[in-house]
Amino acid sequence: MKTRDERIRYVIQHKNGWFINVKGERKDDFMSASRLTEEEAAVFLTGYYAPANPEDYHAQPVRITYELMEDEK
Repeated sequence: MKTRDERIRYVIQHKNGWFINVKGERKDDFMSASRLTEEEAAVFLTGYYAPANPEDYHAQPVRITYELMEDEK
């Protein structure tokens, strides 16, 4: 049985280091930023809801690890 899984998601990061969520709100912590698939990030950065200066942003990969915890008895 599989008890561990890893996923790669992307957060939108400004060239100065801070992040944004999909509403365009500035976030200093990447955990507060929206986590997107690679395709969603690409669409967001080039689509209708892209930030004002999309060339100042990039999709930063984040590795998310899920691990099944053992029951404490």
